[in-house]
Amino acid sequence: MDMYIVLGITIFMMAMFIIGKMPYGVITMTCCALLAVTGVMQPAEAFSGLSNSTTLLIAGMLALATAFGKTSAVARVRSLLAKAKEKNGLVFLLSLFLIVIVLSQLMGRTACISIMILFIGSMDDSEGMTASRLITAVFSVMAMWNLKFPIGLGATMASVANSFYEGIITDPALMLKPTDLLLVTIIPGLAILAYALFAWRLIPDTSKVDTSSVKNVKDAAALSKKDEICITVVFFAVVVSFFFSTQLGGLMNIMPIIGVLILIFTKSISVKEAVSSMTVDMVWMVAGVLTVSSAIGSSGLGDVIGQAIEDFLGGSNNSFLIILVFTTAATVITTFMSNTGTQALLTPIAASYCLVSGGDPRGIVLAVNIAAVFALAFPSGSGECALMFAVTGHNPIKLLRYTAPYLLIAILTLTFSVNLFFPVF
Repeated sequence: MDMYIVLGITIFMMAMFIIGKMPYGVITMTCCALLAVTGVMQPAEAFSGLSNSTTLLIAGMLALATAFGKTSAVARVRSLLAKAKEKNGLVFLLSLFLIVIVLSQLMGRTACISIMILFIGSMDDSEGMTASRLITAVFSVMAMWNLKFPIGLGATMASVANSFYEGIITDPALMLKPTDLLLVTIIPGLAILAYALFAWRLIPDTSKVDTSSVKNVKDAAALSKKDEICITVVFFAVVVSFFFSTQLGGLMNIMPIIGVLILIFTKSISVKEAVSSMTVDMVWMVAGVLTVSSAIGSSGLGDVIGQAIEDFLGGSNNSFLIILVFTTAATVITTFMSNTGTQALLTPIAASYCLVSGGDPRGIVLAVNIAAVFALAFPSGSGECALMFAVTGHNPIKLLRYTAPYLLIAILTLTFSVNLFFPVF
């Protein structure tokens, strides 16, 4: 029964996102309340997203971004980017995309997109390059390239994927190497880079962009030298801490919170400013999305979908078809479940399928683990996706004119690349 209740709540959430008459955060908190009222989750569990590490990371980064947005450093970066935009819009876009690709190898997606929102949101609009369009285009590039290079946290991604199926496939030769993710990402990554570079005008221009915390700093009073130094040092210290996520473990997610507390104690920002930045609608939205995705996994709905995939393939030995089905399934399922939940669900299914059929599981595992993070058609795709939608105010249906071709290109090029380097048969 719980599974059907969760399915109904999920459909309600998606419908309300599309209708767009209520703030996204209110919609997802309503879903959390419904999960508690119907008994699917205990109240504390239903609202656990508010204390989730991702929610804490986003809330802290928003407060830090608000503070850092008042410094002269942002004004200087904004000036440089504005000059690049005036000279050549294509070069400006490519520069933004290359910056986000580099940053996304060094830190998590939440921190990366938060920093990009800060700089993009503080710039003036010109030639149709508005904040809502640029933020979405940058996010779409980051979703494909994030943590694919075998450096820093990216070097551990293959091991994470291996952990999902090493109990099923015991042959060490069939385990992924750190460079494998980059190898199969090059083709789809370049395809998506080209698509975003020339198709960004397909992104609707919305007037609902919530970047006031950095947009309005142009006219704000100048900070004192002490406050400017303190905010700058704390901001970059937190950014640098993301490079050591492996060593910090769970502490990484509260580093922005620690930074905010330091700024409060040094009186560089007021308590009111900090609280205001950390309790905006987008924080509620992210917390609610994380809870609903957790409910889908725990209710058994995800298992039903996984079994349906196996039944659909029916023992096929067509390598391209198998990879295409799993890539598409991962893209769709991660829209409703967490990225990690999707990987944990589909990777063992893929490995079991290959174990029975005698195929090589590496290709399917790669497809699943890459596709599980590039779904961006709906706010429920991931916590970072929810953040992007909350900031830009996009209607998911109107945005489909950009995201639908994006997903089609991503799925087909990833399937081709995986089949080229790691065919199942």
